[in-house]
Amino acid sequence: MFAKHLPPSAGKPRILALDERAAAELPDETELTRGGPETSGEFDAVVGYAAPDELENLRLRLRPGGRLILAQRADPQLLLTALTSAGFIHCLVETVDEYTLYRGERPPHGSSVERIQTLNSNSLPSPFIFLLITQTPNKPAWKLAPHEKLEWRAATVIDPTTGQPTLLAFSSLVKAVAFMQAAILAQWISGVNKVGKFRGEAARTWVLPFLLNPKFDDLRSAALGPAYRVDLETAILGDE
Repeated sequence: MFAKHLPPSAGKPRILALDERAAAELPDETELTRGGPETSGEFDAVVGYAAPDELENLRLRLRPGGRLILAQRADPQLLLTALTSAGFIHCLVETVDEYTLYRGERPPHGSSVERIQTLNSNSLPSPFIFLLITQTPNKPAWKLAPHEKLEWRAATVIDPTTGQPTLLAFSSLVKAVAFMQAAILAQWISGVNKVGKFRGEAARTWVLPFLLNPKFDDLRSAALGPAYRVDLETAILGDE
């Protein structure tokens, strides 16, 4: 259960195993330490069976960018909320037999990513989420010819910690417009001609994670990712 979630490493990863059951699952090609949440040192990964009230202590045992891989008999939504509330990014929760595996990473030093939200509408601070959209063709629906169909593609940025595209998302229209205006003026982004509004639960349908309420100054040196096609049927239309 734990071994397949270990982070990639050029050498032997330094791992803190919280219990013997977890230690027994790990491959030999690791630098293994056995101990609890108070064990000194910074590790590439911490693995074991632990409750979410240990997250703060365990986060301090990880190096910046290190990965926490835990299992617990608990509601997956509760564990996901605990991870994001504790400041972990790139969170993943999955059921494995009678346990729920929950995984997150400590943000690296200097990262502009304050928190990557997983596909979880309950973690949003508002019932709606806004994306920066390039609409093709750029005309209102009532002007479309019979053969024309609207297509929406959302802007993404390359997450510097993973190298993977991440949606730029906002909890309000005001925040989305402020970011878009700054990005266009700096010639950092082009082609965006709309802010799309979605209900929070629409995020469950997105394959990509999203960066919530980023500040443009934190991302101006980051690379844009490929535009991500979103389903118009999940959008709230006529509410601009």
